[in-house]
Formats: sequence, C-alpha cells, structure tokens
Amino acid sequence: MTISLKTKIEKHSIRLPECIQIPDGAFVSIQIEYDLSKSQKRNLAENLCGSWSDDPSIKNIFNEIEKERHIYTGRIVEF
Repeated sequence: MTISLKTKIEKHSIRLPECIQIPDGAFVSIQIEYDLSKSQKRNLAENLCGSWSDDPSIKNIFNEIEKERHIYTGRIVEF
C-alpha cells in the first residue's frame, strides 16, 4: 500500500496524522523531499557556482566535448 502525504519534522521525528492507520511495528519505506527557502536556494547556488574552477580534469572534459561537437554531422533528413 502507498500513502503520500505532507507532514512536518518535529524534534527529529516524523509525526503521522492521526487518520493514518499503520500498525505499530510495521516496516515502512520513506522517501524524503523537502522544500528549501529562497535564502537556502540562493546559498546552494552560490556554493555550486564555480565548484569546478580548480578541478584539473575539467579542461580535458571540455576538450572532449568540443571534439565531439565537430565530429557529429547531424542526422540525415530525407524528403
């Protein structure tokens, strides 16, 4: 059985609404997705921007992409 719901984390616990009847001791699978605030999203973007700037392998990766771009001639379109 699958139940989808939104709830709140309270003191590091997930509290289910009273209307959800799952017996004590039952095993459940949980997938957690949470919403970020605008400031959290901004901080995440700022931390990710330029994260490859000091990676020595990045030049090789972009050189390979550049080679592949010029090799591909496109698909054949027949009328």
